[in-house]
Amino acid sequence: MAFIMPFGILSSALLMKIPINGKDIPCSMAMLDGREQVFTLEGLSLGEFDPSAEGFYRNVQTFPFKVKKRRVIRINIKSDIPIDIAVADEKGSTVSYKQAVKEGTIGPLPTDDSKEMGMILGVYPGDKATVSAEIWMART
Repeated sequence: MAFIMPFGILSSALLMKIPINGKDIPCSMAMLDGREQVFTLEGLSLGEFDPSAEGFYRNVQTFPFKVKKRRVIRINIKSDIPIDIAVADEKGSTVSYKQAVKEGTIGPLPTDDSKEMGMILGVYPGDKATVSAEIWMART
């Protein structure tokens, strides 16, 4: 089954079955174009009051994730209030930094020679956000 996408691009269905060893295995287009989801975060409560935390709030949180060398990543982020987001490589260098992001995509960001990277999310002390994020990796 095929359908016409905007701008007249012909594409196959987003979810299809591919026969492998006599079995039909479900496969998405992401599997065929080399994209791989490397991190998912749903409904994180950022900025919670915590008397054991420095400053009494968990307003900055870090999330490490594995990547492959010489690829690119894209981060889809959604929050109920604007948050700050930074991405760092394994050397600790900032790859990207965006302020006041409520919804959107950041990237493509190169992984270069990194095997692990990190995403840092933050809100002002006293603010509270509910955050969801997905990180996808693809070939350059």
